[in-house]
Amino acid sequence: MASIWPWLVVAVVVLAFVFIQLDLTIGRPTRGGLLLLSLLLVLAGPHLDVAIERRSWRAVRSQGGELAGALWRTFRIVVASSILGVLATLWLLPILDVFGVQRGTVMLKAAEILLLVLVIAFCWNWVAIMAARIRPHASGDPHLNTAVIGTRLTTVGPLLVGLTKAALLALGALTVLVMLGINVWPLITGLSIFGLAIGLGSQTLVKDVVAGLFFLVDDAFRHGEYIETSGAKGTVERISLRSVSLRHPRGPVATIPFGQIGKIQNFSREWVIEKMVFRVALDTDVEAVRKLFKKIGQEVAEDPELNADLLEPFKSQGIAALEEGTLLIRGKYKARAGRQFQIRKAILSKVRITLAENNIKLVPKPLHVPQMSG
Repeated sequence: MASIWPWLVVAVVVLAFVFIQLDLTIGRPTRGGLLLLSLLLVLAGPHLDVAIERRSWRAVRSQGGELAGALWRTFRIVVASSILGVLATLWLLPILDVFGVQRGTVMLKAAEILLLVLVIAFCWNWVAIMAARIRPHASGDPHLNTAVIGTRLTTVGPLLVGLTKAALLALGALTVLVMLGINVWPLITGLSIFGLAIGLGSQTLVKDVVAGLFFLVDDAFRHGEYIETSGAKGTVERISLRSVSLRHPRGPVATIPFGQIGKIQNFSREWVIEKMVFRVALDTDVEAVRKLFKKIGQEVAEDPELNADLLEPFKSQGIAALEEGTLLIRGKYKARAGRQFQIRKAILSKVRITLAENNIKLVPKPLHVPQMSG
């Protein structure tokens, strides 16, 4: 208020002059107490609002404080409405006498509308607080350990919250119009025809929305999961009614309409089997490699930082192929989805060191040199 107090002073002076002239016009004595009371309400209002807001935040942060937080936030509206109501009664109701409007009718309608606003505000605040309580619960991004994977509720919740708030606004606006005696049926009919025209003219939009609903119902992906579609891949960062945004491991964000997703591969569900191929010399003892791989698997399984995410230990699968004078030996392990990369790094490091200690050399892939025709 310190930054805008000159404007407040100018507004008070102008309004005081206007209403003094109005009092002289209608022959009512001007009372300085009204101006003093109005100034006190205007000055005290922001301080009351801040105090109530802080109390509401404390209630929201407490365990099970959703209802109390919604009530405190609604009480903020009650206080603000009461201050505005007192100011309107002091300064605006006398104007109604000039136009011959009955005060009782106006005050009754205002009380009805205020009660409706309080009910909608309570529902709005309660929905907002419940939505803020929804938090993803598990970590497991395939590339970043700090990512968070959400549940079905955290994925669909924001969409449901948005639809609920839109319904509350629409219902409140229509109810206010009905209270004011306005026929809303032509408005509803016009909006229905307008919506039908939009639907017929935007078939792609309708296709995207319907496809998105089916994807969410099927639980094809969730917020924070790493997926691959026909056109992009990355971590699910945002889900709207029409599209999904994927964050690529390198940083770019791809926004894909649901109607263009096609097939989805989800890399963050339950478990994955990671297969690794090592190239060794042709005369390598395969049985010795198998025993070394088993030993490496036991060491990794005993690592307290990795064993929680390791479902099946690393082991050899024997010779995978014979290629240009080298052996391809394959190994595999089973891990929790999205947690296999740290295990892979540990296994690669141990394989390199263990094979070198046992005089088993990993050989590079042969280069294909083009033959020169003579």
